[in-house]
Amino acid sequence: MTLHSQGALLALCLSLTLLSACGGGATSPVDNPPAANAQQTPPSGSVQTPAPTVPVEDWVLNWSDEFNGNSLDSTVWTADLGSGGWGNSESQYYKAQNAVVADGMLTITAKREVAGDAPYTSARIQTSRKKSFTYGRFEMRAKLPSTQGMWSAFWLLGNSCNSWGLYGGNINWPACGEIDIMEMIGGSTGNASDYTTYGTLHYLNAANYNPALSIGYRNAAKLSDDFHVYRMDWTPQSFTWYIDDVAFGTRLITPDMEAFHKPYFILLNLAVGGNWGGWANSSTVFPQTYAIDYVRHYTRAWPAKGSAAGLPSVWHLGADPKLSAAAGTATGAQPRVTLAETALSWYTPYLSGSFDAGAWAAQVWTLAPSGSAPVRARIYRRRADGTETLLGQAQVDPFTSGSGNHSTRFNFTGITAQTLSNETIRLELSKLSGPALTLVVNGNDFDSHLSMPWSTSGSTGSYPTQTTVPFPVPVASTPTGGGATTLPATLGVYAETAYAGTWAGTSAPQVYVGGVAQEVQTDAFEGSRAISFNLNRDGAGWQILGASQDLSAYTQLHFKIKTASAAQFVRVRIAGTGSVGSVPLAPKLQTTTGWQDITIALTEFGAAAQGPVTIPFSIEAVGGTPAFSALVDQIYYSKP
Repeated sequence: MTLHSQGALLALCLSLTLLSACGGGATSPVDNPPAANAQQTPPSGSVQTPAPTVPVEDWVLNWSDEFNGNSLDSTVWTADLGSGGWGNSESQYYKAQNAVVADGMLTITAKREVAGDAPYTSARIQTSRKKSFTYGRFEMRAKLPSTQGMWSAFWLLGNSCNSWGLYGGNINWPACGEIDIMEMIGGSTGNASDYTTYGTLHYLNAANYNPALSIGYRNAAKLSDDFHVYRMDWTPQSFTWYIDDVAFGTRLITPDMEAFHKPYFILLNLAVGGNWGGWANSSTVFPQTYAIDYVRHYTRAWPAKGSAAGLPSVWHLGADPKLSAAAGTATGAQPRVTLAETALSWYTPYLSGSFDAGAWAAQVWTLAPSGSAPVRARIYRRRADGTETLLGQAQVDPFTSGSGNHSTRFNFTGITAQTLSNETIRLELSKLSGPALTLVVNGNDFDSHLSMPWSTSGSTGSYPTQTTVPFPVPVASTPTGGGATTLPATLGVYAETAYAGTWAGTSAPQVYVGGVAQEVQTDAFEGSRAISFNLNRDGAGWQILGASQDLSAYTQLHFKIKTASAAQFVRVRIAGTGSVGSVPLAPKLQTTTGWQDITIALTEFGAAAQGPVTIPFSIEAVGGTPAFSALVDQIYYSKP
């Protein structure tokens, strides 16, 4: 949410297309929080608040509000009151009574009811002059509203902000700084925003300009369908945003971002309408609820301010098919490129430094195509001599109903940690069929970008000078392997015997729910290694993850298995970005305790084998309590 003064900064908010909310107020805040409103209840689906735990790494819980009482904690929270647009031409009147604590939940409700000069009511609470923070992990578990005109936010403002005299500061916005941990606007852009969370930074840079650095993540399902954990890690070096432990972007703190080394306070609110997402209309459904299970702050020791921060993790797609480390613009302009029969490639600069495993992704904004237009995205690690290694690939169809701009996310799973040495990352987009696509590449409000998880382990990434290693500026390119990529006859998932192709980015066997799965070096079918496992409860299983792979050219899955157990409740499973397919194992087994060959036609997995697959092999127990032990080896796919 963005705080503007009512003069020039309000005009700025109206003139710029910013990925942020705008806040402020026309009346003074109340000192006492509201009592619980017995008529308001949290939405269905609320669950018992999990106890705070020390997260992985070395973060330690510093403060939390679990909302387990029957009213807001007045030593922490203050309710803002009033209307007046709040700097964004918003339509609601904030009332204390619309923020209710009950049943272990804070519920902020937006209603269609007249209050003062506003047609709607809602609530905004904040911790100014009571609780503030500098750096740390900020986390919220919440179920968001949806529908046109809803604008929920979890955000921070600098203690020095003086907007409307509400918060005790003496510095105008945005110079006082704003950090948006989670923002969601409902219903806009063909309902795409009901799926999308944004993280944004506002400040004045060295050019006395607010770059409005913003990163968006489109979730697979509506954010109003279930609870999600929204998180941001803020250190003296960087900000990293997460949803459900998936990092979707990092911004490094540069020397002109001094505003982000000072104390900030927390705000939670649900606005109705505004200059960014548009206003409520006849399609808007009331009431809407923003249900917050908890808000937590963790702290830890971190490197000193000014120490090496590593490499940026977000690279914007420019209109001249390359990736740029520049922050992008906030003019609202929408440069575009066309993806037709010829592939397009973008490159980062040549880099030296580290990126973590997992959470590699490309987010591509397109104008709505006229029909199905599946796109394959591949990412390569490219050395200065031009040789490349494929890190992962994904295939998604950006076609969706509705008009306007749409966001499509390509998730590259199974990528291991990468340490680059004067190397670049190449993103290649190839349209496989259907109409040409218009990509939006403005780097701000419709932000097509490549994101890689910046290493938090102390990497000191650097940029070679262009005189040493030139910045690559490619043009439209031929897809790697030609327009119709030649696929290997066999695709190995877990096999030491040489195969024509190997599934990129495969992981070691990963157990979920229960049981054991591990590599062993005894009694392998081929080579020196096999997977030994046992399943001991309903729901137990293990899986191998890999880079997204289109299996439409393949017809069979093969593997070797050695077992003396009955397989009554055991099945083989594959899964992708869409459906999951499984096949019972028992009918495939022979009555032998030696190694046997299992062949499964991919048609038995149904639709799961027709799209991008990211779990190429899994064995699990469903429907009963098994006692199943086995060895598995030589897992691969074959073509006719």
